Order: sequence, then C-alpha cells, then structure tokens
Amino acid sequence: METNNQLSDYSVLIKKMRLLRKLNRQQAALLFDFSFKNLERLENGRGRISVEKFRVFQNQYGFSDNEIAELRSGKIKASTDANSIRIKKSTSKNRPNRRFCQRQISRECKVLKELRLQKEIDQYQASDLCGYGRNTIGFIENGRVTLTDKKIKHIAESYGQSMELFYQLLKLPLLHHEMIEQCQELIKRMDENRLRILMPMIQSMCPFNST
Repeated sequence: METNNQLSDYSVLIKKMRLLRKLNRQQAALLFDFSFKNLERLENGRGRISVEKFRVFQNQYGFSDNEIAELRSGKIKASTDANSIRIKKSTSKNRPNRRFCQRQISRECKVLKELRLQKEIDQYQASDLCGYGRNTIGFIENGRVTLTDKKIKHIAESYGQSMELFYQLLKLPLLHHEMIEQCQELIKRMDENRLRILMPMIQSMCPFNST
C-alpha cells in the first residue's frame, strides 16, 4: 500500500509526463478510458494512484523505467506549469516511440473523417460537438490518438450516425472523400489540353451544374 508521499510523487510524475508530451488534459484523456476531469483529479492528488495505474500512465505516455528514475531525480527537466506546453520544446522529441509524433492513420480514422464530412462540419466544430479539446478530432483523423470502440461510438453518435453505418463504411474499398482526393491528384497531373477535354464531361455528370 502506497504512502501519501508516494501518491504525491505519482501525481507529480503523471503531470510531468503529460506536459513533456505537450498534451493538454483533454488530449491526454483520449489515451485512457476516463474523462479529463478524472485526470485533473489524479494530477492534483485527489485520487489514489496504485503502482498498476501508474504503469498504465507510464506505458501510454511512452516512458521507460530509466526515464522515470531520471524524471524523479531531476536529470530530465520537466515543468508542472501547463504554460510549458506552449513555450518549451519537449526534451524527448527524438524518441522513436513517441505516440503523438507517429502517424498511424487507420481505416477507422478515415471512416470517422467520412462521417464528419457527411455532417458538413470542420474538425474544430466536430471537436466541440464531441465535447473534446479544439484540436482533438484533428489528432484522431491524423492517426495521433489511439482509438477504442468506446471513442468511436461516442464520435459517431455525436455526429448523429449509427455504428451500423460506421461498419458499412468500414467495408468499402474507397470512401467518398478518398475518391475525391484521388481524382484531384490525377487532375493535377494532367496538362491543359486534357483538362479542357475532361472538364465538359465532368460538368455534364454533375447534378448541381448550373451552366
């Protein structure tokens, strides 16, 4: 059983780890299955942090045992001031396993983007609709946040969509926005003469053509 000093130590450490990763609490809470309010409570020493729970934070933030020891001893400099995530660079920016520097855009990320585009809202509006921080949906769509079934369901339902539709879209070889992006890329490679031939064909097929 941990003493009060250990609990205080864990609270300080989980906050320092989060700030070194340059995450606010809303962004960091996406890595866990609890709210940012609960994270705030733990960081402020108002909740019990067991060894096992601390390990979860350590693993999700990507810190080794040696780094934790150096963080405790002060060899790794870390602030507990939230302003540090805006004015300081992380001391571990070259770490290969740094979660938020890795981009792993999964099929689920792309389907969530498709649902947002169907809703006709931008990423900032979507983040607000889901009750997340301003940049959270952008992080999700860019593969910088680990998705769980719970998060996917929350986002889909916030958009007014069902999980049935989500799974239907997941099976499609190409989503609507992916086809648009691929067509745009192909058009960029065409010379002017080919574009002049193609343009009337596209206009004739467009149901909203006003010419």
